[in-house]
Amino acid sequence: MSLRITTLCVLLACSCAATLPSDREAGYSAAVAASQAGDPILAFRGAHQYLKGATPDDPRYDRALRLMARSAEDLGLTYAASLWYLEIAQARREVTLLPEAIRGLERIVFGGPHDEETLVRGFLATADISELPADAQAFVDYLQGLNSARVGLDEWAEARFDRIPASSPYRARADYVKAVRKVARGDLEGAEADFEALLERKNLPQDLAIDVRRSLARIEFERKDWDKALEHYEAIRAIAPDDPELLLEMAWTAYYSGDSRRALGLLLALDAPVYADLIAPERFLLEALCLRRLCQFGAARQAAVRLRQRHGAAIDAIYSGIPLQQSPELRAAAGLRGATRPLTRFRLKLEDERARVEALAGELGTPLATDLLDLYDRGLAEARRREDRQIAEEVDALANDLLYAEEGVRLILHELGVALLRGRRRPAGVEEAPPPEIPLTGERAFFRFEGEFWTDELDDFVVFAEDRCID
Repeated sequence: MSLRITTLCVLLACSCAATLPSDREAGYSAAVAASQAGDPILAFRGAHQYLKGATPDDPRYDRALRLMARSAEDLGLTYAASLWYLEIAQARREVTLLPEAIRGLERIVFGGPHDEETLVRGFLATADISELPADAQAFVDYLQGLNSARVGLDEWAEARFDRIPASSPYRARADYVKAVRKVARGDLEGAEADFEALLERKNLPQDLAIDVRRSLARIEFERKDWDKALEHYEAIRAIAPDDPELLLEMAWTAYYSGDSRRALGLLLALDAPVYADLIAPERFLLEALCLRRLCQFGAARQAAVRLRQRHGAAIDAIYSGIPLQQSPELRAAAGLRGATRPLTRFRLKLEDERARVEALAGELGTPLATDLLDLYDRGLAEARRREDRQIAEEVDALANDLLYAEEGVRLILHELGVALLRGRRRPAGVEEAPPPEIPLTGERAFFRFEGEFWTDELDDFVVFAEDRCID
């Protein structure tokens, strides 16, 4: 009985604590107290109630916005939070709040999908933002330098990057951009030295370490030093197991190095369900090339026609004569490629956060929930517009890739027919590597593939295809 009474008292206490005073001033004070007590729902409601009757001239206006942004961020509503942090930073009505607003935007920008066009290109990378604490200023200087580098203004980028303290984590990111610009200018040796120096730094962020290794691998690929390129790719795979494009790059490198069986194993890994969204027509061409090098003519022909099996509807749409933008197959495939993917992820995040608002509507109360849903509906409309615009551009690129791959397949099929008449001669080029030996004992163990894909084994596949060539 005493337990039931205690539980009832706790529930009543929670109910009372969640009650918001009707007076705006008292509601604001309750919001501040709730925020300090770790109650984002009540803080959210109180700040929203206060702002309903306030104008930007109100001395508490930006502080109420800060409460809204903090509460939204605590509840996982990062899109809404970003807009309120942005308003505080852009308006600068209360300059003491600017550093906190910039740091809030920093968390959101580096925390996952976000509104790149509004937050970064529309403000952080282009506005005159100065006199911030060193950590926040370094974040801004990095984004502004990156933006300048992307449009070819290297001197402006250098000036921004040089302002970043050596102790800042953004210094390494800035140095990476500088090295990439050297690659663009053809200075591969200078870029390689800079990339290698970055790898020597302590506490290099993992995402940056992946980019550095990938850049080094691509430099070695251009030099045709396949073994060194594969070393860098292997190092990346240990920390980026969910990157199908990486497997494809490794497969091409293995093929050019003469290890067709290893390349085929990496291509097999791309059939894993986790990579089902990968749109890469060239993989079927590479598979056919690998099998052709082993004089596996029937298998090579089957690999070549898999392009049609996988993307036949999209290819038919290209030849049908209808505008490419009207093809559902091309649009669906284009939405999973290139520059469209970040926009798609951002749109999906908005949909998830809107659903979260709906789930919390009873706790948030009708006025706040209604305003939030309206905010997310407007955000989603804009996100879909940008996504559609990018898909329109990506559709053309995808069509070209499909046509290129199909032409490559036709050439392969023709070459296979000719090769059958000439006998089982290996195509000219690098010497084919022998298959790995399977020892009876030792540290390495080999298992027959039974059709199940395990994420930590995807880059370990080797296809033991018979070499049927007669040299």
